[in-house]
Amino acid sequence: MVEQASKSRNRAGRLERVRHVAWAGGIALVLLILTIFQPIDQLGWTVQSRIASESASGDIVFVGSDADLSDPEQPRGRQQLAHLLERLDEAGAAAVYVGYVFDRPSNPATDSELNAALRNFSGEAYLVRDLETNLNGQLELTDNVPTIGDGVTQVASRGWANYFGYIWEMPYRVEHGGEDLPNLPTQIAGIEHDGSENFPINYAFELESIPTYRFSDLAQGKESFTALHGKTVVIGTSAREAVQGRNIPGHIAVPPAMVSIYAAETLKAGHTRYFGGLLALILAVGALLLAAVIRPQGPRYAAYAAIIAAIPMALIASAHMGARVSVADAAVMLTIFGYYRMRTSWKQKLRLVDAETGLPTFAALETDNEVAELVPAVIVAKIHRFEEVRRTLPAELHADYTLAITARLRAATQDATIYLGQGHLIAWTMPEKDPALLREHLEGLRALFSSPLIVGNEQVDVGITFGIDISPSPAVARRLAAAVAVAEKTTETFEPIAIADTASQEDLIWNISLQARIDAALANGEIYLAYQPKIMVQTGEIVGAEALVRWNDPVKGHIPPDYFIRQCETAGRMSQLTRFVLEEACEAGNAFKAAGLNLPIAVNISATLLHERSIVQMVSEVLARSGFEPHHLTLEITETYRISNLDLAAEILGELKALGAKISMDDFGVGAASLEALLRLPFCELKIDRLFIAPMTHDPKALGIVRSVLQMGKELRIIVVAEGVEDAGTLTLLRDSGCQVAQGFAISKPVTYDKILQFHASSEIQTLKNMV
Repeated sequence: MVEQASKSRNRAGRLERVRHVAWAGGIALVLLILTIFQPIDQLGWTVQSRIASESASGDIVFVGSDADLSDPEQPRGRQQLAHLLERLDEAGAAAVYVGYVFDRPSNPATDSELNAALRNFSGEAYLVRDLETNLNGQLELTDNVPTIGDGVTQVASRGWANYFGYIWEMPYRVEHGGEDLPNLPTQIAGIEHDGSENFPINYAFELESIPTYRFSDLAQGKESFTALHGKTVVIGTSAREAVQGRNIPGHIAVPPAMVSIYAAETLKAGHTRYFGGLLALILAVGALLLAAVIRPQGPRYAAYAAIIAAIPMALIASAHMGARVSVADAAVMLTIFGYYRMRTSWKQKLRLVDAETGLPTFAALETDNEVAELVPAVIVAKIHRFEEVRRTLPAELHADYTLAITARLRAATQDATIYLGQGHLIAWTMPEKDPALLREHLEGLRALFSSPLIVGNEQVDVGITFGIDISPSPAVARRLAAAVAVAEKTTETFEPIAIADTASQEDLIWNISLQARIDAALANGEIYLAYQPKIMVQTGEIVGAEALVRWNDPVKGHIPPDYFIRQCETAGRMSQLTRFVLEEACEAGNAFKAAGLNLPIAVNISATLLHERSIVQMVSEVLARSGFEPHHLTLEITETYRISNLDLAAEILGELKALGAKISMDDFGVGAASLEALLRLPFCELKIDRLFIAPMTHDPKALGIVRSVLQMGKELRIIVVAEGVEDAGTLTLLRDSGCQVAQGFAISKPVTYDKILQFHASSEIQTLKNMV
């Protein structure tokens, strides 16, 4: 049993952890879609670029000019560019890319000279066209003037910089306005690609490994062109105002063309693999789910640590592979999961200790493995007027009040651990499980509390009652709940000490699903009617029968009627059960009549149904549908003391009486409202409760009460029925006392339809008694 309880707790813990993984994964997925944590990924990519740096190929050379070579007001710049192209051609450069846009004409002769230098270049010469945002906020692919661009191959340049100035990806090609051009890095790397999708840029290349020259130095002959043989030369601006806002990891304010060179080196090295955030998130969720279901805490925490360590390891490994990985959302998911687990742990700690007094709480008792193993008695004390006293005392004395109570409890419970529940409940355990000894101990404890407590300067009276659970179960939470349930029902006057029912777990599960079982039993015919005859006491003639509902469950056997009827009242399903009884009783009455027995039928009606007029409609519908004669139907109103509105009940009963039915008061003498109900409600019959009938033969007081009621019935001119007649002596006393009608086991137990007919055919009352 202890092992079973432990398994149950472990299973609940695993389910909670799995639920936390699901929530964390779902939240992280939404955040991934919203790209909220992309800056964290970019920080990771920056770290990657510094982890596994490598040298560039050296095949791509950057030539930077501080002057704007495209300025039409300064044609000398275009002339110098034309001369540089000629020198590069002479040096045997393989390709040259001019990263300036000549969108306005300058000196015609100069423009013509530049165009000729580009067209006559022995290798490959390209003009770069930028895709930029114009003044209207629309993308625009810039054009070179024809005097320079005619006959020259052109490529596009497109890269989106984030708010940190980094460009992390570029498209292979640029499609805009009906034009389709290769992007500059794609052309430099010699990559053939038809699509416009993006590729990642790897910034692991050391900036120093990319050959760089000043345009002015080359133009003035300060640098040798020999090293440029066979190289790809990218000519672009390096002016201060042009490089602001363009960064690469480890360096700020780099020329825009340098980013394209990094992109080209990435393509040449084949470092375009990218493991997206969704893949990392799925892997992290899967790994976390596997870790969450590990039962032992040590290995589970080790698995958590391994998953957390996998985040930086993934960054390092992918950096050395020349790949990029997005782990931010996976890291966020782990953070959210960690928050859930920390919150659970924090809440658990708060639940285990009462913040006001520092005493352990009921939650601590529920999780106490020692209590589960030893299975002691669980005792719950109910402190009466607890909240009333707290409202009266100053707030600073609330804890003192509780501690004063627990101190007195501890003094009489052999230093047991005291646990605080919600409000007025306090619990502890005791090894003693003998009910008599427990009652004796707790009675002594109640006597100890007969003297007031001193709280501050005030004397406070304390009323205390107890609920006990002594069931042999290791399920501490269930046993505590049982003790609380019985403690809540205790009173200082009538039942100060109560012991919980030691029903099995199977019985408890059966009880909590009773309402659903009642519905199924009605549908399956397990609930049926039995009939108890009413006889004329003087002659023994049968004058009616009371329809009594019975339930024979295939598993539990016969279920006590009071038990499941009370369940129907509690669940608000009494109307369904009453309709069933009415329909069955009326059909039985018709069947009796068809067999030659025109027998009145009595049906019990719960007083709880007299709070609304739907009972009138129900009876009317059943009588109309069955065709049963209304004056042969008696409605016995049970527990009239539960009627809260006698005026409304009088109206409803008056309407039922108007249908032709007789109205009977059942269980007369029980409940404080019986005489008032008899006075104000239209009863034409009352039934003396068995509480007075059973002791008639040996209790003169009971006999006197019965005779008084019989005399009252004569004066009120209503029929008086004695129920619960258990023996022949009682029946004789009733006959001598002038009782008209009686029913009970001395006459007949509730029986089936066919035995009622046999009883009617017999001239001796004893005949039916012998058949049952």
